[in-house]
Amino acid sequence: MIVLVLWLAGGGALVITGIVQDQPVTAILGGALLAFLLWGLVSGGSGDDDDCGEA
Repeated sequence: MIVLVLWLAGGGALVITGIVQDQPVTAILGGALLAFLLWGLVSGGSGDDDDCGEA
């Protein structure tokens, strides 16, 4: 859980820093981190063996 919070805070900080300092690459990188986090949460990948079917 702490990893999700840190990932969200880091991505948000990069987006805000990129916008404030007029650095589009930094803002895009932060947006990509946030998009990757959102994709992972929406896809529901738990990382358990249950995702692979019957063993």
